[in-house]
Amino acid sequence: MLIDFHSHFIPGAFPALPAGIEEPAWPRLELDGEGHGTMFVGARKFRAFDDIYWDVGRRLAVMDAAGLDMQAISPLPETLSYWLDARAAVVLTDAMNEACARMVAQAPQRLKGFGAVALQDPAAAMRQVADVAQMPGMVGIFVGSHVNGKSIASPEFHPVFEAAEKAGLLVFVHGIKPGILGKVEGPPLLEAILGIPQENTLALASFISTDILGKFPGLKLVFSHGGGTIGSVIDRMTLVWEKFPDMRTTIKIPPLEYARRFWYDTVVFSPEYLGYLVGRLGADRIVAGTDGPTEIGQTNLGGFIAATGINAADRKRIGGGNALGLFARA
Repeated sequence: MLIDFHSHFIPGAFPALPAGIEEPAWPRLELDGEGHGTMFVGARKFRAFDDIYWDVGRRLAVMDAAGLDMQAISPLPETLSYWLDARAAVVLTDAMNEACARMVAQAPQRLKGFGAVALQDPAAAMRQVADVAQMPGMVGIFVGSHVNGKSIASPEFHPVFEAAEKAGLLVFVHGIKPGILGKVEGPPLLEAILGIPQENTLALASFISTDILGKFPGLKLVFSHGGGTIGSVIDRMTLVWEKFPDMRTTIKIPPLEYARRFWYDTVVFSPEYLGYLVGRLGADRIVAGTDGPTEIGQTNLGGFIAATGINAADRKRIGGGNALGLFARA
């Protein structure tokens, strides 16, 4: 079985902005009637999309062609809405969750879903966690690396993670709005290419340094893009933990050991690096993913995993077994 844990969707239509709420960044989708749509954020054109993002029939056909047995769909990171008026964000993310659940309901054996929560309003987000937990086929919540500059590991958001733990929902973390914006020379795309993985690393390290699993031992955290650059800094982090007592005030076990308690996807684009992560973090902690349907997603997922040279049992775990285990516990 081959399961794509990391694939995005947008709804075929965004809801209308509720009366009485001013929100200049409200999204809308304009369809051309030929299987394409253009998303606008307020008056600004964001980008064009193919209907695979919202049409389940199209998605299943593409999955079949790619040899994918199952796919977990999560909101496009740009729709997480932390930067919106909180009231507007709740309306939008509620609608996104309902759209996701409807997509999953059309193919419950092939699709699983992740919901979004308006983390700038933790009380509302807790209510949304409860709602998502009641939606068939929804296995978790999809969260960004920070909320308007505040780390996702901040105590302010702990009640939301406690609610997710109690509800048995997975938490899938994705880098958003990189802090390096404006600090990189070259083509504008470089900021996202470099910054999104770094955002994952910052979130992951913050969860370790604040002992998130000591507080919520049943919480299942999954990090996109292989945890970002954690593979290149985890040994440095562990060495400093060993040398400086201050590091051990909140981190009670070596950072590498702690990192092995999370899960990571395979969207790293290098089979050699994926093989390294398998060796460092464990084959039981890796789930397959494409980051599709975007044009910069990982293609030939089965071939990519096989190219690492890892053994057949580990390929089976990464290809689908680990994801099935996570879904079963959700």
